[in-house]
Amino acid sequence: MQRVIMRAGWTIVGLLAAGAMAVVGLNLWVVMATHDRIATSPLTCQSREVGIVFGTSHGLVGGGSNPHYQARLDTAAQLYRLRRVSNLLLSGDNRTRYYNEPMTMWRDLRARNVPQEFMTLDYAGFSTFDTLVRAHKVFGVDEAVLVTQPWHLPRALFIADALGLEAVGCPAISERQPPGLKLMLREWLARAATVGDLYLWGRKPRFLGPQETLPTPVLSSHSSSQPSSSHSLDKPVSPAADSVAAGVGQQATASRDVADAENAADTPDPHALACQAQASLLASLPEVKQALLQWLPVRSDAN
Repeated sequence: MQRVIMRAGWTIVGLLAAGAMAVVGLNLWVVMATHDRIATSPLTCQSREVGIVFGTSHGLVGGGSNPHYQARLDTAAQLYRLRRVSNLLLSGDNRTRYYNEPMTMWRDLRARNVPQEFMTLDYAGFSTFDTLVRAHKVFGVDEAVLVTQPWHLPRALFIADALGLEAVGCPAISERQPPGLKLMLREWLARAATVGDLYLWGRKPRFLGPQETLPTPVLSSHSSSQPSSSHSLDKPVSPAADSVAAGVGQQATASRDVADAENAADTPDPHALACQAQASLLASLPEVKQALLQWLPVRSDAN
């Protein structure tokens, strides 16, 4: 009996070890297959027509704002300002009327001064897999830049590769809250499960739906795919643009100065106007007195 128990114990240990080795091996596969397409920062992200922003909860269970959510929106807004994308596809969970990730992202990106015509909402992005399948098959996206955390990007890019979606990764770095051990363990298991979803049991999206068309891109040109790290959010990419803007500003200032001088020359002095009115009133007093003297007798006769 004791020998049977020991044999069962060693079998369990062997299975656990094999499972752990499988998880590690699959993680290495996912990471090695995608690491060269993940930028180091938003400033070095490549340009694509569409940026896919993965939804997540905007708040934490214990209260407060979710830093991973905020980082994704900050990165998406930065891509818009840098003209790296023409359309932001906001994909998230909207399984109930009380929980709407895409609309929350849309609202918070509007607060970050991203125009609404740059954003498209996908209400059925229930998972990373669903988001990418729908982006490719429903919205017709063939190339995209994926916006999410660095630890999430390998799995997202791996799924995109399997779907035939050409994608690159733009990291949303959450400096206030780096991923903890629990989150990373969950991601390691999710990567291993993703391989099974794609190559073993043929996972299907929860809801596919009819095809939809993304708005026509409104940006006529993009920055280069390998931009300089000196480009910032509020600084024009071209130095010539700064010179033109400065020249226009100086010309406008000079025009305003000339207009102010002309207006000052044409505007009469209020004190002079008052003096003229007083002199006119004094000059007319004798005429007023004579008119009153002529009017009073007439009024007396009438009575």
